[in-house]
Amino acid sequence: MNPSHSLLVRWLIVCLIPLATLLFFHLFPPHNDPTQYLINGIIFACEATFLFKFVLFEVIKHHLKQEPELKRKTAWLFAPIVLLIVYLFHYFGAF
Repeated sequence: MNPSHSLLVRWLIVCLIPLATLLFFHLFPPHNDPTQYLINGIIFACEATFLFKFVLFEVIKHHLKQEPELKRKTAWLFAPIVLLIVYLFHYFGAF
């Protein structure tokens, strides 16, 4: 697979999975149900953890193959994950 094509696929995965989850939870909010609210937060946290590991393994792979350009481009995939983590803190009322 072409490296630029696989990078595009990774960008789509890292951006669209959280957006789909946010959209689903926005359309079907937990109406005064603290348990469902907590479960949704746990789903966000698990999603962020999965995506972080997904990107980290790709960055490590490019580092071991000594592909600094792809490593740098892949490292930018952490930005949407950080935004998801910031939203997770907001979701639980940290700020």
